[in-house]
Amino acid sequence: MCYIFTARKNQILIVNDKQLEFLSGCILGDGSILKRGAIQIEQGEKQKEYLLWKYEQLKPLVSTKPIRLTRKNKNGTINSSYRFVLRQFFRPWRRKIYRNGKKVINDEILRNFSPLSLAIWYMDDGCLRSTSQVILCTDCFSKNSIRKLRKFLMDKWEIETRIKLKREPAINKVYQRLTIGSVSMVKFFDIIRSYIIPSMSYKILDPVTTRSIKRRVLK
Repeated sequence: MCYIFTARKNQILIVNDKQLEFLSGCILGDGSILKRGAIQIEQGEKQKEYLLWKYEQLKPLVSTKPIRLTRKNKNGTINSSYRFVLRQFFRPWRRKIYRNGKKVINDEILRNFSPLSLAIWYMDDGCLRSTSQVILCTDCFSKNSIRKLRKFLMDKWEIETRIKLKREPAINKVYQRLTIGSVSMVKFFDIIRSYIIPSMSYKILDPVTTRSIKRRVLK
């Protein structure tokens, strides 16, 4: 099935199901929709291979090839990243997904969310804390959006999550992050494993360890 996005007169962009699923994961993760409707994808220097993989998957939709960017931090160190931008057809998504300039979790962002979307979100914003815990960074979302995410994960895949507080004393903020414990972590990895690219394999447990945890938690 294909979806047609329009911009101005006689300008259309055809997006297929897989691309929509891909973009849903990107938008929940590191992707952003700019004011004019372009989707921007950016990753750090260490995730260059990951960004190039994203570019190849979305190539029919992009307006610019990946470029390398450098920025100087306040302490004088240089950070590098890579970025590409999709064509400016996604302004309707921005209106529905952004509120006061910040992303919110709603039906629009979850409508096309699939195991592929979940894997991309995890590769963007997740980490393997230990053999018994996964963390999903949800720093930019409100408490209400986090509640919706937790309900969605439970209703769709029976993945149970808990809230972990992340304190940042320097800026006097406390963030809520989602954690997935042993029981749901096995299920979580079973869902996303086939979509994890080689350069991101460090974020998941190997199948032998996963089976060992599965035997332990099912006793």
